[in-house]
Amino acid sequence: MTNPYPMIDPLGLPAANDTVPDGLGGEAGSRLANRLEEVAGDLIASAGDAGSPGDGYRRLLHKAMLVAAEAQRELHRKDRELRALRLLSITDEITKLLNRRGFDRAFDRSLARSRRSNERGLLLIVDLDHFKRINDTHGHVAGDLVLASVATLLRVNTREIDDVARIGGDEFAVLLNGADDLQGYQKVTQLEVMLNNLTVPWDGERIQVHASIGAAPFGPHDDPVAVMRTADECMYGRKRGGIRPDFNQSTIEVKALPAE
Repeated sequence: MTNPYPMIDPLGLPAANDTVPDGLGGEAGSRLANRLEEVAGDLIASAGDAGSPGDGYRRLLHKAMLVAAEAQRELHRKDRELRALRLLSITDEITKLLNRRGFDRAFDRSLARSRRSNERGLLLIVDLDHFKRINDTHGHVAGDLVLASVATLLRVNTREIDDVARIGGDEFAVLLNGADDLQGYQKVTQLEVMLNNLTVPWDGERIQVHASIGAAPFGPHDDPVAVMRTADECMYGRKRGGIRPDFNQSTIEVKALPAE
């Protein structure tokens, strides 16, 4: 377990064989098919043997064209609804990022691209510290605002070719596609500084965000489960150790962004 990033489908939607609810436009489509069949039968009957269609035939032909146009519009509507459902199936409702299913698809694509071009990348696992305390103290609406603010910060401060997802309650993942180790770990440090300087306005207060980030490189021959495990272990190690970046924070542009 699929933003406007490079992927197989130009819109980043799941493949056509993904599971989506049945029945969209089914009744209307069946009704239109029946009407077309009736009109076709009338056309055949009205043509007669003379070989020179009269006004009745022309009227039926015009009617058939109108029904065909209506059928085409119905097919377009059904296609739009199916694509919207597929997009919803890979999108997290609160943050508008990829959900876990969308992330898994994005990671598969990243590894496939890595095998084709022999490029490397870096997987980041971001976990919010003490997030339950925010929900307990300020309520779930405030918690959702914090999640949305973190999502905005991650999306704004990564590249168009990167993938950002919310993969669990207060856990996010970032795929830095095509980034070498030096670029990747510089970005890890930058994002950790930004996240731990992020405050979210709520009810006259500012909620301080705390986050830990783990990272693991990946390349052409890596297994996604193993890479995830390594990044997870790294993140929990940083969380237990309380380690934070140690350099001049004035060199980092910290963006405390509200939710969109």
